Amino acid sequence: MGIVRQYQHYYRTYNRNIRLYLWHFFTWQLGALIYNLFFPLYLLSANIDEQVMGSLFALNTLSMAVCAIPAGFLADRLGRRKSFILGSAPSLLVAALKLTTTNIAFLRLLYLVDGAFIMLFLASSSPFIVENTEPENRIHAFSLSAMMMLGAGIFGNFFGGYLPQVIRLVNASLGDITVYRIIFVCGTVLMFVAFTFLFKLIDVPTSVAPSANRKLVLPGKTDMKFLFKYMVAAGFIALGAAHFMPFATTFFRRTYGASPSQLGALFSVTQLTVFIATAIAPSLAERWAPIPAIIFTRIVSLPLLFGISTVHNFYFAGGLYMLRNAFMQMSSPLEANFFVSNISPEVRATANGINNMAMSSLRSLASYSAGIIITRSGRFGGYTAAIQVMLVCYIFSTVFLYVFFARGKKLLP
Repeated sequence: MGIVRQYQHYYRTYNRNIRLYLWHFFTWQLGALIYNLFFPLYLLSANIDEQVMGSLFALNTLSMAVCAIPAGFLADRLGRRKSFILGSAPSLLVAALKLTTTNIAFLRLLYLVDGAFIMLFLASSSPFIVENTEPENRIHAFSLSAMMMLGAGIFGNFFGGYLPQVIRLVNASLGDITVYRIIFVCGTVLMFVAFTFLFKLIDVPTSVAPSANRKLVLPGKTDMKFLFKYMVAAGFIALGAAHFMPFATTFFRRTYGASPSQLGALFSVTQLTVFIATAIAPSLAERWAPIPAIIFTRIVSLPLLFGISTVHNFYFAGGLYMLRNAFMQMSSPLEANFFVSNISPEVRATANGINNMAMSSLRSLASYSAGIIITRSGRFGGYTAAIQVMLVCYIFSTVFLYVFFARGKKLLP
């Protein structure tokens, strides 16, 4: 209960901007996660395999990579409120259009558009939190942001998993694709509600005021040195995770024959576990410095990943998947705070854009690679290979994180 009271205290200290942002994030993610739970199954129902899915995911992240730096620069010029609105509106339109088609060419176009514009939102998120919080309550704001997403996942995955059964109670003759489209409509409505919250935000005065005439300011030598080291360590995580995480739904569906309700329950419990882990992340940060805490979560996740790639039981694999996500996501608020705290205020969004470009490029490459590995190596063998690529990448990331930021320093309290 101490942790709950702690978060209640910090939530009361936040301004209206942060509170609106958190509730926007929760509602948007609730709709998006219902959508994302079923979209891979929707594609499978249309006889679209993992290789094509991988190419779609790759196009989305490639578009994000290409637009990341321009989005960061534009976000610093426009201000956070306009960036959020202009970044979210096309994504909302894309969600509405995706449910109308299974045409691969059109889907590729939609994934490209979505990736391009969502970067404008992402480039402003971390700077927005920093600009609307104080150092003493900032790490909890990052944690609450992650917890809102996870809370949405708990409800969205659990109740979303049963939506096909509910819809078929009303009309048992509906085909899979029609059922999924009805679910996507529900998700899109929730995203629209979340979108309306953004108009209530107010740009706060900062040391770097938005200006249409402001010239591009690139990170200086110190910022670039930090940024390079951070991107190397984080890049291996992006490269590894994209070999498996976008395909988690199809992995459990294809390998174990999991039903939508089983998938919903698994991902809901996973999100609940991650929610709890994220809630205690600030306490971990208070006990340990950020880098030792992050390294700890990385090391614990390694045997869990190996287990997922080798077991043949749905519940065992699901349990390992749940724990892996908990330990990895526990460090996300710590990483976000570590990153923005080491970048000069005037280039935070631009630096965030450079980082997003690098991460998105690697995820694009990995998603495309994973689709080929999975389809050409057989269902279980292909997924095993993809997960083990992820494991090797995580090992490299942990090593570089230690070498760049922790070597020669005291790791334990």
